[in-house]
Amino acid sequence: MSLMKQPQLGLKILELRQQKGFTQEELVEQCNISVRTIQRIEAGEVMPRVYTVKTILAALDRDLDDLQESVFEKKVKKAFLIEIDENKKVAFLFNQLHLGWIAGILSMILLVFQLIEETTFLATGGYYFGEIFYVTITILAAIAFGLHMRAFVLIAELFKASFLKTSALIAIAINTLIAIYSVIDLHFQYIKLEAFALIYSVLFGIVFICMGIGLYKTNHLGQLPKITGIITLVLGFMFLTIIMVAIAGPASILVQGLYVAIILRAIATIKQQITAEA
Repeated sequence: MSLMKQPQLGLKILELRQQKGFTQEELVEQCNISVRTIQRIEAGEVMPRVYTVKTILAALDRDLDDLQESVFEKKVKKAFLIEIDENKKVAFLFNQLHLGWIAGILSMILLVFQLIEETTFLATGGYYFGEIFYVTITILAAIAFGLHMRAFVLIAELFKASFLKTSALIAIAINTLIAIYSVIDLHFQYIKLEAFALIYSVLFGIVFICMGIGLYKTNHLGQLPKITGIITLVLGFMFLTIIMVAIAGPASILVQGLYVAIILRAIATIKQQITAEA
């Protein structure tokens, strides 16, 4: 178990203080720490000593267990590269972002074939290129999409867009679950096709609405994320209507092209910042 890092630590302390109903001034009275120190900790500007954290938690009737990450949480973060290791070379970060947009293009191509197969199944009850082909592209598409969305987790970390980070992780989780079920139940024996279509539409509606909000709230990358966010929101509501899924599905593949453009914009922006600081 290890203590949370900033800014998550500060946000958690803020949450615990608010749950207790304390203002910053009231907390200061309880733990004899300056208001400025509390403000900087909650804002994520400084990493406090363990003794200071214990003092604050004691005033809030909490302990260190409330601020620690489990081994599972650490492994998940490492697997998805959710946290950026400051010791990693800049080239490593660029490689991950480049992998993200390449995976995005690959995902778009695979999704086209997946759409062909699914449309054929709806019309004929069978798969156009066969079941093995469908299973293969579904698995590959899920992996590619996961790598593509992981780039947005990195972008969110770099540009302090917490909602985008959460949205990208939700997108990875939901898309992976849908892909797994699609492979397990090729002929919809466990859940009827109509019920699956309803679940699919609602879940992806939620994904696109979350991503739309996350992109719209992302700053420092110009207007592209905001415009893409609005388009993504519209797609999300189209999925939720159920009846417009036939349009929203193919359109979502095209929108991924805008996601690729955002990743490339992020790479260019980071390079400019590095050049300016050099």
